[in-house]
Amino acid sequence: MVMRVTNQAQQANSLRNLFRITEDQFLANQRIASGKRILAPSDDPLGVRDVLTLRTSISRSEQFNRNVTFNRVFVNSADSALSSVSTSLIRAQELAVSSLNGINTAASRQAAAEELDQILDGVFQSANTQVQGRFLFSGTGLATAPFQQNGGGVGALYTGDTNRLNLEVAAGLTIPITRPGSEIFTVDLNPAVTPTTNLSDLNGGAGVNLGSISITDRQGNNAVVNLSGAATVDDVIIAINNATAFAGVNVAASINSAGDGLLLTDTSATINQALTVTESGGGTVAQELGILGSRNGNLTGQDLNPILTTATPISALNGGNGLTLGQVQVTNGALSGTVDLSGLGPTPTISDVLNAFNSAGLNLTASINSQGNGLNVVSDPNTSPNTTAVITDVSGGDTASTLGIGGNNIFVALGTLKQALERNDTEGIAASLDLVSASRDKISNARAEYGAASRTLDQMEVLNSTDVLTQTQQLSDVEDADFVQEAANLAALETALQATLATTARVLQPSLLDFLA
Repeated sequence: MVMRVTNQAQQANSLRNLFRITEDQFLANQRIASGKRILAPSDDPLGVRDVLTLRTSISRSEQFNRNVTFNRVFVNSADSALSSVSTSLIRAQELAVSSLNGINTAASRQAAAEELDQILDGVFQSANTQVQGRFLFSGTGLATAPFQQNGGGVGALYTGDTNRLNLEVAAGLTIPITRPGSEIFTVDLNPAVTPTTNLSDLNGGAGVNLGSISITDRQGNNAVVNLSGAATVDDVIIAINNATAFAGVNVAASINSAGDGLLLTDTSATINQALTVTESGGGTVAQELGILGSRNGNLTGQDLNPILTTATPISALNGGNGLTLGQVQVTNGALSGTVDLSGLGPTPTISDVLNAFNSAGLNLTASINSQGNGLNVVSDPNTSPNTTAVITDVSGGDTASTLGIGGNNIFVALGTLKQALERNDTEGIAASLDLVSASRDKISNARAEYGAASRTLDQMEVLNSTDVLTQTQQLSDVEDADFVQEAANLAALETALQATLATTARVLQPSLLDFLA
């Protein structure tokens, strides 16, 4: 059977061929102009997936390197500041040693004390070093100057927090780029929040202005909690749990795992919104309890920074990890001896420690410092006004260091030496040498940590740069066009187009009847 192909079918087929070739030419030109093989997801769906994955990974590696570049200055500046402190401690040792030779007098020791006073000022400046308007040794409170003079007394007041600022330099790898000054220059005994902690002792002793808060769980249920009658942390927890249980709110309060604040746990089965805590009645109690705000999950409160009191148990110190106490060596002029803190009872408190020093018969006065985060143990001004109390660790022990009354506290070490020089107390000067030596060791250890952090930054910068180069090459292999191949394809398409046009012109020759039809 013979079938006639109409002119309309021939024309349609010819146009399809021309459109297909010209479309392929257009895409080839686009690939050559853009340099990309994949111009739309439909060009290569699997390739698009790989492209997106590689671009995300490259962007992340580049961000890690930006983190390194921007924050390296903090590590380097901290090491430079500690290098200055180390030099100051060496000079302090030299002054102490020279003051103990037989030709020195009270006047020469007073001159040494004046130089040491300048050294102390320099150490304070180093400890309060700023970079880009941020204090290096205040923990995460970068806007707060970490150290203040102790009003003429021995030691310094630390006003920063005990947290480290961590920097992510690779997937799953973070390093601390700042360390709290309490780890380097002084010791913050950092008592944990316990159920019996008084609200008046929170926030560095500023306390909490009581009032009411509003809690809305993730399902949308709300309860108003009246805290006006609370006196302790346990009172707050009980009040919240009673109010939420009565109102059907799926939230329970407790002390967080870090032991420094509250935790609100949301057990809602249906999730409609974030867990939200607001003030009720215009107060500030939620903010001062560290639980103001919203979270898509449980709400972990901020550090409530309780101060030391005489009732604070030793087990609550060091963030709730407690301290193991032993013996310390005391030199106070002609008096010397050991104070044993290991047998203060099954549940010793700060009061027991203070009493042990005050009743040791070594003319000591022990108290909590004005900042409420450490101890002061000094020579009793009434019985021994011209001597200096020096507290050191016994051989193999670390009790004086962990309590912050020995060489672990650089400001105590330098302040004690200065006081001994001023009082012409040769026993105190000699004993202070151990404190200064221990302080040098502490600074060396801190510099070693910063050195390790600096090396890690350098290594990760190289690794991240290598990752970027490798993945960029992989990305190019997936999405970039082959210019030679595309140029050859374009030339072939041009030849095909010309051949198609020529063939079409011969096949579809118009006649006079075409125009008369």
